[in-house]
Amino acid sequence: MFSTRIKFIIDFLAFFLATIIALWLRLDLNIYTVINRYQQALFWGTLVNSILGLFFIFYYQTYRQIWRYTSFREIIQLIKAVLLVTAFFIAIILLFFRGNFPRSVFFLSPIISFGIMLIPRFIIGYYSERSLSILKKDTKKALIVGAGDAGEKIYREINRHIELGYRVVGFVDDDARKINSHLHGIRVLGKIDKLPEIVKKKNIDTVVVAIPSAGRKIIQRVYDLVSPLKIETLVMPGIYELIGKKISFDILRPFKMEDLLSRDPVFFDMQKVAAYFSGKRILITGACGSIGSEISRQLAISGVELILLDINETGIFDLNNELSILTQVHPLVGDIRCLGRLKNIVKIYHPNMIFHAAAYKHVPLMEDNHEEAFLTNIVGTLNCIEAMGEEVEKLVAISTDKAVEPENMMGLSKKMAEILISSSAKSKLGSKMVVVRFGNVLGSRGNVLEVWKSQLQKNQPLTITDPAMKRYFMTTQEAVTLVLEASLLGDNGGTYVLKMGELIPILDMAKEFCKIQGYDLGKDVQYEVTGIRSGEKIIEKLWEDDEEVSDTAHQKILKIVNNTDSLPWDDLVQFVRDLEKRILEGKPVEVKIEIMEFLKSSSKN
Repeated sequence: MFSTRIKFIIDFLAFFLATIIALWLRLDLNIYTVINRYQQALFWGTLVNSILGLFFIFYYQTYRQIWRYTSFREIIQLIKAVLLVTAFFIAIILLFFRGNFPRSVFFLSPIISFGIMLIPRFIIGYYSERSLSILKKDTKKALIVGAGDAGEKIYREINRHIELGYRVVGFVDDDARKINSHLHGIRVLGKIDKLPEIVKKKNIDTVVVAIPSAGRKIIQRVYDLVSPLKIETLVMPGIYELIGKKISFDILRPFKMEDLLSRDPVFFDMQKVAAYFSGKRILITGACGSIGSEISRQLAISGVELILLDINETGIFDLNNELSILTQVHPLVGDIRCLGRLKNIVKIYHPNMIFHAAAYKHVPLMEDNHEEAFLTNIVGTLNCIEAMGEEVEKLVAISTDKAVEPENMMGLSKKMAEILISSSAKSKLGSKMVVVRFGNVLGSRGNVLEVWKSQLQKNQPLTITDPAMKRYFMTTQEAVTLVLEASLLGDNGGTYVLKMGELIPILDMAKEFCKIQGYDLGKDVQYEVTGIRSGEKIIEKLWEDDEEVSDTAHQKILKIVNNTDSLPWDDLVQFVRDLEKRILEGKPVEVKIEIMEFLKSSSKN
């Protein structure tokens, strides 16, 4: 490895020797003729070219490049430096030099300079490649799926960093024109369908899927071919996840359940979001939760000023440390069940919008804790509505498919929260309010995948409530997409839901989960049917029969409108506050029964 000083000397010599060598070549390699006949041309040409070369070497910092990593970009810089030196050189010689100066030097000099600068770089790069190849003989053999730009960048990352422990031995690609061609000397071995055959023949240890534009079907296809082989499989994130990131080995990750959804993920336009939220101050309740924290991250990337509210002190501390380097953050510890605290926050910080993500969500737990579900999910939502000042333009509240024809306390509490939003919007209290309904969010805390992962680690059978149970699934990023798009689309009182494709049987999800871990459900891993828990349904719905569903400006988001008359706002508030008071006073309350009776009697009236 050359030091910076030696690289500087080599680059300087490229310009210092250019005129000398050019004259020497011009006069048929006769150095005596050069010295005797073109003494002045030799002196002035060498002096001018050296001074100009020195200037542009410093300007482009060519000597600071890592020569074994010389890329097309660095070569372009060398070309620019040589061309600029040549242009000024010709201009100065023609303007100020009156002697006999061979014009062929103007043509030969830049070629010589460029050659002297480039050849050492290529030699170092070549021997570095050979050295790495020798060192990498004991590393993992990697096969890259995708011989495009992303695959090429991943190859270069692997090839440059021996510490990663990988050696690329081939590519596969479905483009027939690329088959048997070479990328950096590495052959494209065949199409994706040939993966199993190629993996066995080449003794591949790792398959890297380097197609950021790949849809779910392609990723599923690759995984179905590779999973039986029990080898390491890494995936490049999709275009959405790559926003603002450099393609490198660090972004590769193992397969996740999200990769095996039967549909392509839903994306949103970050530029549109950034433009809409620019200059706004956003309050996020439940900011430390799975959804609240991801909303916070996406808004922080856009530079939105954030007010993060959560009862989780440690979570707020960590989230503030993460996001405060991206944007201005106001970390607040507080409970949405305290109306006075919410009103003070709105009064002090003047948020333009509120994303209400704070809630209790676990069905079985809330079946045993009706009062807590009521105080957080219902009273908390009412407090957010009542705390909204005139400056708050919009409240976006998060609900769930369990609020549709609810049979459990969690769903019922969310149903009541939706009713509060709808009634408040229709009573024209001021700000706009919208609701978004989620399906089951993959990657959220406490979801079924986390439960199965824990059971698998403990060598326990996976628990499945009922093989006939079906659910809608969405990724955390899709959930955030829905929330942010709803804030853009939202009409006052509207409810929005994502097109989540077909219902997925929970047993099929368990099989895919095991496949990702390298096991077969029923063979390598056993499962236990536990039966439906209290309040659960076999099949969830995204909207009720009397709700009207229509398209929106976003092709993957639907708007739901309940055509029935809303419950009177004053009656709703009085019922919630009376029940809240009795609970806080410790009086015995049959929360679930009283809510159902209230809704039933109100609908009759």
